[in-house]
Amino acid sequence: MGSIDPQFAAQIAKARERASGIDLRDLAARSQDASVADLASKKALADKLAFLKRTETPATAVRIYERVLAGNELQPVNYLERGASMARAVCRIAMHDALGRAQGHGTGFMVAPGLMLTNNHVLPEAGWAARSFAEFDFALDAQDRPLPVKPFELDPDAFFLTDGPLDFSLVAVRPEGRGGEPLAAFGYLPLIAQVGKVVEGEWLTIVQHPNAEAKKLCVRENRLLDRTDDVLWYSTDTMGGSSGSPVFNNDWQVVALHHSGVPETNSDGAIITMRNTVFDAEVDSETDIKWIANEGIRVSRIIATLKERASTHPLLQALLAATPQSVAPPVTLRPSVANESSSTQRLLITVEVGDDRSLKVLGGIAAPPAPAIPEDASFDAPFDADYASRKGFNPAFLGAKIKLHLPALGANAKQAAPLIANAAKAELRYHGYSVVMHARRRLALYSAANIDFAGRFSLSRPADTWRTDPRIAADHQLGEFYYRRNQFDRGHLTRREDMEYGKTRLVALQWAADTCHFTNAAPQHSRFNQSRDTWQGLERHLLEDAIDRADFRASVITGPVLAADDPVWEKFPAIAYPVRYWKVAAALTADGRLFATAFLLDQTVAIRRFGIEALDVPFGAFKTFQLKISEIERLTGLGFAATVNGKKQPLSAFDPLAKPGAEASRKVRAGEAFMALEAVGEAATEGWLPILGSGGIIGPGDI
Repeated sequence: MGSIDPQFAAQIAKARERASGIDLRDLAARSQDASVADLASKKALADKLAFLKRTETPATAVRIYERVLAGNELQPVNYLERGASMARAVCRIAMHDALGRAQGHGTGFMVAPGLMLTNNHVLPEAGWAARSFAEFDFALDAQDRPLPVKPFELDPDAFFLTDGPLDFSLVAVRPEGRGGEPLAAFGYLPLIAQVGKVVEGEWLTIVQHPNAEAKKLCVRENRLLDRTDDVLWYSTDTMGGSSGSPVFNNDWQVVALHHSGVPETNSDGAIITMRNTVFDAEVDSETDIKWIANEGIRVSRIIATLKERASTHPLLQALLAATPQSVAPPVTLRPSVANESSSTQRLLITVEVGDDRSLKVLGGIAAPPAPAIPEDASFDAPFDADYASRKGFNPAFLGAKIKLHLPALGANAKQAAPLIANAAKAELRYHGYSVVMHARRRLALYSAANIDFAGRFSLSRPADTWRTDPRIAADHQLGEFYYRRNQFDRGHLTRREDMEYGKTRLVALQWAADTCHFTNAAPQHSRFNQSRDTWQGLERHLLEDAIDRADFRASVITGPVLAADDPVWEKFPAIAYPVRYWKVAAALTADGRLFATAFLLDQTVAIRRFGIEALDVPFGAFKTFQLKISEIERLTGLGFAATVNGKKQPLSAFDPLAKPGAEASRKVRAGEAFMALEAVGEAATEGWLPILGSGGIIGPGDI
């Protein structure tokens, strides 16, 4: 079924009304062969010349003006480089509703430090902006490879202004991306209030994200057809998702904010599609409409409105002060290449900047050598964008004669999120671990990891850069929108620390960073996730403190208990969050025997008593249990198995807690934990053995 956004439909209606009495079809046809002198009015030409005289020397202004009149489209070769630099300030906007569901995409662009411009029908109110993201570098490089996308949160609390009649919204963007990237690196496109930047018949370019795709532009057959005080009409090609794009003149100055178009109609006034059929909102979508011309809101009108409504706001001062003389493209520095071989000497250079922005080197001296970087310095590795290189969980990791299988999904198979490239598969393979997602719950059914203590590095932890996984639908992942402004942490299922191993420090950093995918995260109360005395303390004892063998290896499978009665957070009432998490760990004893055990952490008491918004939750409110692997199978519907010496067996056959006498032994050693629970009326579920400290964990030698 097709559809068209009601707000966008309203903008189309306004465009049709504005264009009534103007034959845009005839203008589009005549513009193919007519010159600027034939199409532009005397006033428009006078404004153009006046604008050029303000931005260029008198002789250069006249020369450019004569070239425009003659229709000479020869451009210096740096025209393309300047355009690529300007395009960095253009981003895709990812929108979500109050339930966290993806609600489409638009385009936006930075117009001043910290301020992004888009359409009102893209971000109609501050609430929509708070749930949306600006995604920069959603584009291809020179080798047609996708660049790493850099998402930034919008900050409508700092600034948000919208105008329905002119269909624009201006919103603040947080200065640092989710991966720590500075927003300033993408520059901005100043808005010049002075008229005369473009005249009828001149060529225009739109940088856009059509149909939510990677950044594109159209550089052919794009001419300004006509104008009113509020809008420009032009013939540039656009598609759905282009709303909010900048419209550039030949000097890469923004002349309009693209927002809608004038559709082709039949004799009855009905909108026509590209198939020459009458548009049907139940079947067709915006991309099916046949357009006569596109429409953009003039920059001069947007600036005038901002001056009327918010001229004193501190964030607007740079925007409102822009002049033709102050405009310069953002500087793009060539990134260093990891495998480049070079010899580098640091220099201190003094330069003089001329009025025409030319640079003159006055002198330079050798700089002192850079200080050595300590081994524990906090730095991150370049993100590995090649998902095909990821091998995932290795079942034979523990030994040649032992194979620990990924959990059998059982009834969960119908809920597993399929891969986009192969709907018959659901395993997401990462460096050293694998994940299978529950599509409806948007959380992992499990995260299975191989951990090698022999190859681990002691690394300082850089800032986490969280990413969605492009191999499954975004609607099957619980993204950043859910973790903002609450006490939920993005709790790692497979720990970042567990993946800090490899042949080199660079490999270890890349593997550790790979755990920061939203597929490997689940909402955990911040006190629980950050505490070294609860869940992480338990895992450190199991996998680190209790290990005295340098060659120790383990396979750990972790996940949430996705129960039907899980609670919801009131801000996203359609998304339930888990309150219990499980962990199944398998390793070899010193004499080569397989052992496996299971744990469960329960946040139910903590959240019931203190709420998810509470800051000071006592650690004792988080209950940790050791329990049989068979109990995890009952709670999750998953099946755990291992093949040892060619024989496949349930993993519970290697569980010390499943041995006769295990529970009695555990009660003797941790009887205080039972008494602590009973004292507050929190009786333990049968077979769930409460843990007060690491000394109470049953291991392979305890039975």
